[in-house]
Amino acid sequence: MTKFYSKRSFWLTIIPAIAVMIFTALSMCSDTAAMITPRSDAVKDKIRIGYCQDGDYYEFDYEIFQIGKGLAENGMISSDKLDSLRQGDSAPTVWSALSDAKSSCLTFVPEAYFDIASDDFMKLDDEEIQNKLADRIAEYDIDLMITMGTSAGCAVRDACPVPYMNFIASDPIESKITGGEEYSGNNRAWAHVSTGVEERALTVMKDIFGARSVGIVYNNTEEAYIYSGAASVDEFAKANRIKVMKQFVRDYDDYSSEAYETYKNDLLAAHRVLADSGIDLYILTTTGLEADDFYETLEPFVDKGIPVFSINSTEDVRFGALAAVEMFDYENIGRFAAANISDYYNGVSLSEIPQVYETAPFLVLNSDTLHRTGVKLSLDALISASTIYPKYTGE
Repeated sequence: MTKFYSKRSFWLTIIPAIAVMIFTALSMCSDTAAMITPRSDAVKDKIRIGYCQDGDYYEFDYEIFQIGKGLAENGMISSDKLDSLRQGDSAPTVWSALSDAKSSCLTFVPEAYFDIASDDFMKLDDEEIQNKLADRIAEYDIDLMITMGTSAGCAVRDACPVPYMNFIASDPIESKITGGEEYSGNNRAWAHVSTGVEERALTVMKDIFGARSVGIVYNNTEEAYIYSGAASVDEFAKANRIKVMKQFVRDYDDYSSEAYETYKNDLLAAHRVLADSGIDLYILTTTGLEADDFYETLEPFVDKGIPVFSINSTEDVRFGALAAVEMFDYENIGRFAAANISDYYNGVSLSEIPQVYETAPFLVLNSDTLHRTGVKLSLDALISASTIYPKYTGE
């Protein structure tokens, strides 16, 4: 069945946010020479920085790259290697370039790059991960950790007393990575806070598709309820009288091919149940799917003309979801981060550095899925899309 959807207030969401983004970005452009002059009471001439992420996600790649570019822009570092890279190069590649950077105030320690979803960590329990991080952070004499994602932020928080800055966490306040919204209230903690990220994405979803009943799948744990965005979906649905149908699928832990196949088959089965339940739209939360498996696993919704909207990542749209909203302006968040790192170098406590920086939402669509699902979007929605992907055919 072909469905027709109208777009009512998408621009009411985007235009004010764009104005705020431009004003904030301009306000960060100041005299860079003053920014990198250390205060007389600064503890060290150079801050030794480490990095921790919780998986290989493009958001992490983008953000660490833009943080580096922001630091180069404000004069804190210079790096020919970084200049030769582009947004989309992997976080390890970017970290290598940062480690090679020239700076009078920062040292990016090459060995202090940790991925707690890598082979080096993935077979350890939480306590073992924290102990290993603590040992490595002490061994490399790290003064500040940059963390990407909820799990990495929590792991570094619990590992040792090292100060940290966190980015790309679903809800850094709810997960206690930071103690507050505007300021952390803790001199060793800081997190980028973009208030209502998932709520704004869901508002765009509602404006475009007008769904009255939605389906979601997530791992049925307290932690996953937060980081998957399921909690935000429930809150939004309650406020907007939207019915939520749920299925639960356990994440795979050992990263073996057998465990992945079980996970994929369980997810496909859950999708079939939801597709048959009469929902208007499926909300894709966090997923461990490999890129080549999106097409098959989302087919139950496509066959029934049910739109798939991702609140997990715009990469999901590239691989086969119908739509998503990009909520992060990586370039300007990188500038925001660089300005805050400069403040920290100058002796400002992390508890006194503002955390909130919000950016405009950008609609992303998949033209192949749009065609196969039979969904007809308004002209306004199509024009407002910043990216339209074709059918995914592999890397």
